[in-house]
Amino acid sequence: MYSLKEELYTQRLNRFNLAFKRQIPDRVPILFMSEMWPVHHCGLSSSDVLKNPLLYFEAFEKTFSEIYIDGLYSLGNLWIESLFKAFNNTGSYVLTDGVINYEKRNSYYMDVSDYDSLIKDPLKFILNEFFPKKFEILSYGDARSAQALNQAFEAYRDHRQKSIHLSKQTENVLGVPVLGRTVASFGPDILQEFFRGFHGVVTDINRYPQLFLKASSVLTSCITEMKMKIYNTPEDGHCVMIPLHLGTYLKPKDFETFYLPFLIQVLEIYTRADYTVCLFLENDWTPYLDYFEAFPKGKIFGIFEYGNLYEIKKRVGDYLCVGGGMPISQLAYGTEAQCIDTAKRVIDECAPGGGFIFTTDKLMLSLEDGRFENIRAVHEFVHEYGKY
Repeated sequence: MYSLKEELYTQRLNRFNLAFKRQIPDRVPILFMSEMWPVHHCGLSSSDVLKNPLLYFEAFEKTFSEIYIDGLYSLGNLWIESLFKAFNNTGSYVLTDGVINYEKRNSYYMDVSDYDSLIKDPLKFILNEFFPKKFEILSYGDARSAQALNQAFEAYRDHRQKSIHLSKQTENVLGVPVLGRTVASFGPDILQEFFRGFHGVVTDINRYPQLFLKASSVLTSCITEMKMKIYNTPEDGHCVMIPLHLGTYLKPKDFETFYLPFLIQVLEIYTRADYTVCLFLENDWTPYLDYFEAFPKGKIFGIFEYGNLYEIKKRVGDYLCVGGGMPISQLAYGTEAQCIDTAKRVIDECAPGGGFIFTTDKLMLSLEDGRFENIRAVHEFVHEYGKY
């Protein structure tokens, strides 16, 4: 016999799963997207929570007893502090108010001459060539390097175990599904974010297009295969989270050649294996919506940061479940009445026909990204008004 929390969890999970399939649930699901907002709301210290991710549960328990949600986008920005300490934090990462940022100096350590090694064996290149450039202690090649790697592995394993426990605790005790099971990426975005930087990949696309294409293909296959070994059992109502970065900064011709094929490739791999994919479409994707016709059939959920969501859903609602609609700028600076008016318009325009999830247009990183009173009022309104 189900407990009330189990029943609530099942209802919420089914709500999302029907939306992912572009069907009509009993009501519009409400997805909460944040990193440190619940932590700051509850008066906890970012540094303490990042050292002990289990403290996140205290923030979740208080926050979600006050604000109605159907699901949580992810656990948040759980920086593995002990891992970077093992590497003496020489990889250009800094912590600001609980959020990871890159230092202003160049933090990309792959040269054009490294492409051949990357293409030949990505994992060997990353471990033996790239990491020693990025983390100085790994360049020594002696007991110090081995000890650092061992400490980093132990830190990652401990962090992963705590994250799994936190996810289960949030779902089993609070009845709140945590949608994100793992964060993934694919070739062009990996090259831009971790290896070459924005200036580097733009240069490579123009000067070394074949190297960029080969590396993108190899990385997409390699990293996706590795991710599917880690998260090896697809679950209804849960997602592989893939943020999209580089695509909208490319002109259409370059987008078609250097980005779209690898986006389609990674979507086909996951959906063919019955995974649900959540795309966070950063920047304005309006000029690129026609390309969504090439998306494979399957459970794909797209959260749109910018654009007219009503027009977006009309154009791409047959290819993916659409999410977004609530500007965090209004949650931060608007009145309750203004926020509810926006929420009503979004539901009226985007909910009909199903395949829609109500959420913010961006993640709430800090307390300043949304007033508690506005968030609570909007979620209470949508929970009642969003019934089908």
